[in-house]
Amino acid sequence: MEFSSTQLRASVQIDLYALERNLGRIKSFLPSSRSYIALVAADAFGIGLEAAVARLMLSGADAFAVTNLAEALRVRSVGAGWPVIVLSATIPGEERQFISNGITPTIASLEEAKRFACAAKELGVAAPVHIKLPCEKSGISIPGATEAEKILDFALSCESLNLEAFCVAGTGTGAPEIPETPDAGFLEKAAQKIKAAGKKIYVHHSDIFDPQTLPPEFGSSLRAGLVLFGIRPEKNSMLAEFRPEQVLSFKAAIAHIKDLPKGAYIGYSHTYRLEENSKIALISAGYGDGLARSLGGKANVIVRDTLLPIVGIVSMDQAAINASKLPNIGLSDEVVIIGSSPSHALTIEDYCKTINITPAEALTAITQRVVRFYSAGTIK
Repeated sequence: MEFSSTQLRASVQIDLYALERNLGRIKSFLPSSRSYIALVAADAFGIGLEAAVARLMLSGADAFAVTNLAEALRVRSVGAGWPVIVLSATIPGEERQFISNGITPTIASLEEAKRFACAAKELGVAAPVHIKLPCEKSGISIPGATEAEKILDFALSCESLNLEAFCVAGTGTGAPEIPETPDAGFLEKAAQKIKAAGKKIYVHHSDIFDPQTLPPEFGSSLRAGLVLFGIRPEKNSMLAEFRPEQVLSFKAAIAHIKDLPKGAYIGYSHTYRLEENSKIALISAGYGDGLARSLGGKANVIVRDTLLPIVGIVSMDQAAINASKLPNIGLSDEVVIIGSSPSHALTIEDYCKTINITPAEALTAITQRVVRFYSAGTIK
């Protein structure tokens, strides 16, 4: 189907070939010996999980990571054979679904490890598990070194569990936090115990982690998340020189145009007042579609290759723009919120800087009433 934002009040276009090319370029950017886990949490950051996973399966992703069982089952429904890893804590009672669907949990407590061991023993299998690495500043979802050592000892001694990897927490590029630093003392002890057990264990991590800090006994695997979906890597990323292609554009249409006099108020709460006679247009997208309510006076959109400012407080279903410098603006004209025109580009990073949010927040805020179109062409 040919994409047109004027057919709908607001819509998003996803370039699946750009997603595929981003993965291919990441794989060529790093050592060929390293495996690549595609992080597709939060409905693939709002892109659409099934469509993204299907394309990534065809493009050479070695495994997938999500944050809960429901997402993992959606990945599994697309195709069998790829490892699927759940990064967050599991809820008691989910263990059998994990094991029967070949989904790998990331263990953060001894109690959780014992639940999976019990379920695996009842099913007569050895369930694959990963363990969260304790870090220097461990948070509530990350075990301390003592707890992690108990989990490790239990996993290595339990015939019902098959320890495959350690997980360094974090989503990487676009995330607000600094890189996690694993507990060096635990890593040294773990390396000795794993070597004595005759096992080969790898560590999977985001792109802002330095795998050279790991003992030589461990392999490593990159979890590529937001960078796959077009978000530029941070300065401290191992992919700092990589420039991903943009995968998503967000567009709406002009729904109403009116000439208003100097002194007229625009938007809720009368927070914005016109300083001169102006042509004001309403675009058919608001905070109910994913635009931040505070964009007025901070962000622009593109209409007919012209940058026009958003004014006033964004409402649920629409936002106002000052179109005075575009006298030929017309109803149903396409409005680019994120995307480009021949002369201008509005990236997700640009959008986020105006209101101090992360790219993950911006992408996942685009609601489900905004229709997704999937294409194989280049976004313009």
